[in-house]
Amino acid sequence: MTRAAENRKKPRAHGAAISAPPEEFASGESPIPAAVAPVQPPRSFGARLLAALKLGAGLFVVIGAAVAVAVGVHRYALSTPRFSLRQVELVGAKRLTVAQVERLAGLEKGKNLFALDAEAAERKILEDPWVASVRVTRQLPGTLKVELSERDAAAVAAVGDRLYLVTSQGEPFKSLEAADPVDLPVLTGITPELLARDRARALERFKAALELVGDFGKLPSSRIQPIEEVHLAPSGDVSLIVGKDGITLELGQPPFARKLSMAETVLSELRRKGKAPGIVFLDNQAHPERVVVRMR
Repeated sequence: MTRAAENRKKPRAHGAAISAPPEEFASGESPIPAAVAPVQPPRSFGARLLAALKLGAGLFVVIGAAVAVAVGVHRYALSTPRFSLRQVELVGAKRLTVAQVERLAGLEKGKNLFALDAEAAERKILEDPWVASVRVTRQLPGTLKVELSERDAAAVAAVGDRLYLVTSQGEPFKSLEAADPVDLPVLTGITPELLARDRARALERFKAALELVGDFGKLPSSRIQPIEEVHLAPSGDVSLIVGKDGITLELGQPPFARKLSMAETVLSELRRKGKAPGIVFLDNQAHPERVVVRMR
């Protein structure tokens, strides 16, 4: 038999044999398992109490140190001349001066800024009727900033026998005094009883009167014959008194835009002719296009 035939009869191996490692432990023994941390027995109540006391003592020391630092800083801030008031910065004022604000708020130069009660200063400044709002803030090291807004005086309201300054929103805010502006239109016809009984209605009529003043101010005639008085009748009728000659424009009930335009035409024409009317009636409800002029 040839060598090739012998080779065909022998089975071929399909892979190399792998020997298992020897197991070198005695019979009846198992391999050593992974290490497990031993279980600690629970601490006693005394041990837990002691730990809590230590923690509390530590916190007490930390808090005490923080309080001591805060007290020291506070004492320093209140005593050091570095934070003394040296300047008052006034923002938004039109009438009030720095000296007036200092007097109102009771401010003293050299006083410690942190010893100053900003809210109390604001309340004192607000006692002035011209002041609508105020905000007082510290600006270290030595400045106090006072930001305020003042009320505007748009008219004088005659209520009974008293005169009040009125804002552009129709709000009376102070009694008229000698130093106050007087070159303002006067609002008449609102009684003290109406102001006390229905303040909202009275203020609404003041505001409407001031809007009418603004509308008349857009007419060319207003530069020659400005409004002197707006009379608000209890019926709701409105009349204007304009110019130094005291010309009365009876407007009646709103709306007023067309009536003001008609009044402008009449006043301009009469002024061109060198005449001044006494009363111009523009209040004909049945025939609003009609104008009646009563000469002096």
